[in-house]
Amino acid sequence: MKITNEILREYKNRLINKNFSTNTIQNYTWDIEKFLIFIKNKNGLGVVSENEITMKEIENRKTVQLQTKTPRNSIYYTKQPTLSPSTIQTKIIAIKNFLKFLNIIYDEWIDYKKIETKKYTSNYIETITQEEFNTFFKRIGEKEKYKINSLRSQLFINIWYTSGLRISEILSLKASDIENWEARITWKWNKPRRVFFTKSSQALLKEYMYEREQPIPRTWYKESYSNNAFISHNSWYDYWNIIRKETFCAIIKKYSDEMNEQWIIDKRITAHCLRHSYATRLLEAWMNIREIQELLGHSDIQTTEHYCHVLQSNLKQKVNEIFI
Repeated sequence: MKITNEILREYKNRLINKNFSTNTIQNYTWDIEKFLIFIKNKNGLGVVSENEITMKEIENRKTVQLQTKTPRNSIYYTKQPTLSPSTIQTKIIAIKNFLKFLNIIYDEWIDYKKIETKKYTSNYIETITQEEFNTFFKRIGEKEKYKINSLRSQLFINIWYTSGLRISEILSLKASDIENWEARITWKWNKPRRVFFTKSSQALLKEYMYEREQPIPRTWYKESYSNNAFISHNSWYDYWNIIRKETFCAIIKKYSDEMNEQWIIDKRITAHCLRHSYATRLLEAWMNIREIQELLGHSDIQTTEHYCHVLQSNLKQKVNEIFI
């Protein structure tokens, strides 16, 4: 039996039916495709069949990944030279999940239970202070060529930092959600939760929406009204559509790298960094951890507890502020 495109589509549909998040589906399918390409190139194959996926090939794949350099878009870039054990383990879990699918649906291929997996946890959480965020926020406003783009980017990172949403959740927001102070969104596993927006986000939205009513730079087209909060301003191919995740990640990376090179902020600012900073500020204000769990949309409180180590350095100071 060979792994055809039809089988890969069936696997993707199974992940969708099991309510896996969009990002997880993309990452799992991408990891499987890379693994199949690895086997094809190694053995000079056209299509991978049942006898080509073995425990030895999975171990070979792991060995190659252990020697793979950390990509520049990773939060561990400059922190460690090669892929982290947790990243490699995630890719192995993707293979295991795919083999489980083949075992269940086709009752064939090697037993997925033979693949050893271990849960890795990392104490490394990059966060930024309010002052660092203000510097980064100002930098975007000064460096973006067009005002409409700078307002969109500033609104985006402000919601990241003050509302703690995931990037996919921010992209799905409507302008009316932000105007109404709060929204009810559906997150991982189709679980709804409430999220809240600040006065600063509302003020930025108002200014941004006004700019959207003006003719856009370069072509001077006017926007046909859209309730989507974050749209593309590129009139050549995707104007009015929701902006792509990759576009915003590239913007954040661009300014983060610039500020690193100029020694303005010696940290890599990413989506995870801003979300971690949000959680850390809530912890520093001594908010109940279960309330923080709900705000972040964590299904397991242990995930939220990973942020607690950030406070270890100033616990003494906090206690002395409360008790005289």
